[in-house]
Amino acid sequence: MTQKYSVLLLATLALQARSVFSEESVLEAVSAEPQHSVQIPQFAPYAVPEAAFWEQFVGTMEPLWKRSRASKQDQNEDRYDGEWAVEEVMELAGVAGDRALVVKSEARHHAISARLDKPLDPAQNGVVLQYEVKLQNTLNCGGAYAKLLTSPMTSEFSDSTPYTIMFGPDKCGESKLHMIYRHLNPVTGNYTEHHLQKAPLPPTDSLTHLYTLVIRTDNTFAISIDGVEKKTGSLLEDFEPPVNPAQEIDDPSDSKPADWVDDEQIPDSDATKPEDWDEDAPAMVSDEDAVKPAKWLEDEPLMVEDPAAVKPEDWDDDEDGDWAPPMVANPRCADADGCGPWKRPLKRNPDYKGPWAPPLIDNPAYKGKWAPRRIANPGYFEDLAVYKLAKIDAIGFELWTMQSGITFDNIYVGDSVEAAERIATNVWKPKHDTEVALREALNPRPVEKAKSKLEGVLELFKVRVGDISASVADFYGRARHEGIVEAVRQDRSGAIAVVMAVGGLIWLAWNLLSLVRFVISLATPAPSAPLAATNTSNASPDATASTSARTDAHDSTAVKRKTKKSG
Repeated sequence: MTQKYSVLLLATLALQARSVFSEESVLEAVSAEPQHSVQIPQFAPYAVPEAAFWEQFVGTMEPLWKRSRASKQDQNEDRYDGEWAVEEVMELAGVAGDRALVVKSEARHHAISARLDKPLDPAQNGVVLQYEVKLQNTLNCGGAYAKLLTSPMTSEFSDSTPYTIMFGPDKCGESKLHMIYRHLNPVTGNYTEHHLQKAPLPPTDSLTHLYTLVIRTDNTFAISIDGVEKKTGSLLEDFEPPVNPAQEIDDPSDSKPADWVDDEQIPDSDATKPEDWDEDAPAMVSDEDAVKPAKWLEDEPLMVEDPAAVKPEDWDDDEDGDWAPPMVANPRCADADGCGPWKRPLKRNPDYKGPWAPPLIDNPAYKGKWAPRRIANPGYFEDLAVYKLAKIDAIGFELWTMQSGITFDNIYVGDSVEAAERIATNVWKPKHDTEVALREALNPRPVEKAKSKLEGVLELFKVRVGDISASVADFYGRARHEGIVEAVRQDRSGAIAVVMAVGGLIWLAWNLLSLVRFVISLATPAPSAPLAATNTSNASPDATASTSARTDAHDSTAVKRKTKKSG
């Protein structure tokens, strides 16, 4: 029965999915050449003279932007084999003739950098980083974050190149917005990465979105998306690990003495078990106050032989054994309180105490919870001017992505919040508003009809299968390039998706096998069964057991009879 239900469910899902995909194909074919009346503005350069770096990609990519030629470790081939291009936006372009920096390769490492027009010192007036990101293709796994590279940048740009700030969106399994700064430890002389806690989530649609980071000279920061402030806080308090270490730490050389007593209470050694304590008393006893219901029929069995049953005409006692009518529920018990022998119900034993144990008393030898002694932290320092980060010499994008079409434009690096706001108002907003109008014109919302429960389930099923497929593909690509261990470490959700996909394939194979068996069973005539078996199928367990016993006796007799004949 379970196999047939699974087969029917599988067939229903297949038919409905075919219907859904067919309808979508027709809609895509009809809307292949959409029409709209949205006025698209023409690109015009916008000047930001006070910027340390301002890029609208009005010229060619080189010589300003340089692809990384870093080699793989112990190999001569390029580590960053992903292609870049400066070209006009192709998908949902909000400005005609607008050129941008575009990721062109799928499942590749990409790295590209450009020198600032002038070095930027955060210690002077803080830092403002702002740039646009547009996902021309649906992004399942890839980064779109920027790195402000530490001065001086002397080597080929790679993931090991020192950076001062890393900021921007990332998606691989789940979306997140990176905000990391590197701080120089004055005691050790080493840099430490400090990651923003509870970062805001970035959008993942095909519109152009504006990401803004502001670091001020009072150690505060602000993150905005599309001109809306999403996160504010302190460089000292909202990052992990904290910049300033604790003044005191546990002494690593201290250890708990061997005679230290941690037990706050101990069993009372002077206590004795009371004489009336019965450890063998049962937890439940018969309720002596219970009274048998007035309508309880002790002499009536629960099951009786069916008086309406008739021995089949083709029943052969010699071959089939002695015939007996099937058992049915005793009709006299229907209106009674019960049938058969009556027994008193059980109740909790008021004298039950269970196994005896001595009570606990305060331990006279207890010294308290042990903890190592505290000592002055040899690595302690206090920096109350964290905003004075390392000077910045360049900007770079060092990314891994499974999808192409990640687009960067209107990149601003400087220290002026007002300049960033003017760029947002005069450059980004007209483009974004046009894209929104285009999207609404090209994809008008259809009149929604009420969906049946089955359609809702199928739609959810389709979305989940798509998500799992994308995660499996992303995990496979990462595993090919970085190894299975690194892929599992960086993409836990992808590893889980692989397990789910394997389980789904096993389930599908089992159901297909069930379908084949189901079809074969329909084509094969079922053997005729004795009527007695049909009569007993509706009987109660007691009746079935009785009939089964009779059948076993008959089978034994038949075997003996055949043995004698063969002898």
